[in-house]
Amino acid sequence: MTDPSALIGYLLQSPWLVPLLAVAVMCDGPFPFLPSEPVLFSATAAALADGDRWRIVALFGAAVVGSLLGDAMLYGAGRSSHSVVRGTRRSDGTGAWVRRHLHRRPVAALVATRLLPGGRLASVSAAGRVRLPLRAFLPATVASALVWSTWMTGIGVLVGPITHGDPLMSVLAGFVLAALVASAAAAAKALLRLRRPVVAV
Repeated sequence: MTDPSALIGYLLQSPWLVPLLAVAVMCDGPFPFLPSEPVLFSATAAALADGDRWRIVALFGAAVVGSLLGDAMLYGAGRSSHSVVRGTRRSDGTGAWVRRHLHRRPVAALVATRLLPGGRLASVSAAGRVRLPLRAFLPATVASALVWSTWMTGIGVLVGPITHGDPLMSVLAGFVLAALVASAAAAAKALLRLRRPVVAV
């Protein structure tokens, strides 16, 4: 019988992990129910425990590339078809905030919403839908990708000394951290919604 820990360890150290991570990050924009954060956390923690700094750099690069490719897909979908992103068109919440700030502060709009659950889908597709020019979208999506990848890779680096390279512990820590980050972002979003002034009709 195959040892699960050995199998996970092999997967976390596999040369295929870097391109697969890029694909996972690319896909979790249009499909946020397939989060890539646990993979990035776990792989970074395992690489740190192995003392493989170049693998951490490669994982960071894969996260940036996947983020940019996924954003390009969402931006194109927003420009070409409202039906593809109809679920992100809301009159309140993240979508409304993004639409109010996209043209005036595109970098702030895309970076600020990137860590929110569903924020990437709402903000990047909205950028395409409102026809945000490429000259404004490109620096905004690059900044968003760099901030998100740095934040997520940094968390994985912090987890490394805790898991001591144990594959099962790395994966478990990855899922726990992903849940904590999502919960914190959702709580912040709810708090901001509660503090929003109510406009009398």
